Amino acid sequence: MKKMINKICLFLFTTLLMAACTDFPVDEDGLLITTRAECYVSNFDLWDTDYQTIKLGNAYVDTTAQVAIMYVKFGTPLNNLWPRISLCEDAKLAPKITGWMDFSGSKMDMDFVEGDWKSGNPSGQLGERIVSNPSAFPSTAKRFTVIAGNREIKKEYVFLIVERPLQ
Repeated sequence: MKKMINKICLFLFTTLLMAACTDFPVDEDGLLITTRAECYVSNFDLWDTDYQTIKLGNAYVDTTAQVAIMYVKFGTPLNNLWPRISLCEDAKLAPKITGWMDFSGSKMDMDFVEGDWKSGNPSGQLGERIVSNPSAFPSTAKRFTVIAGNREIKKEYVFLIVERPLQ
């Protein structure tokens, strides 16, 4: 009787193991491949070597134009930062973030107009104005590709840094 129960348990375990291996495909990074087609950046932040954010206000992310803008204080060093990029569910980022990065090439010089800054924080119109002029983006700006959960859709995002003017 005991041998019969062991054989039944072994058969059930083997069947379960085989079913589990075929139902959930994974990619080269060991991440689950799903049916989700969403592919966007939801937030963007940069940390300095003290693991503190350097941003002023909220980052501006335009999912249609595929641009993320971080606002920082005037004179903030941009050469040794850790990017923290939030993505939609099941998406992944390429290239992978594996260490500190130099974002000085993403710094964008621009002329500000009345209403761009309110109480030291950026306004929504500033982000919209920046995105509406892609020819002004620095050619050396950091770019990351967001890959959807189904691994079929890929979108390249441009990451820009804008310094608040001295006040």
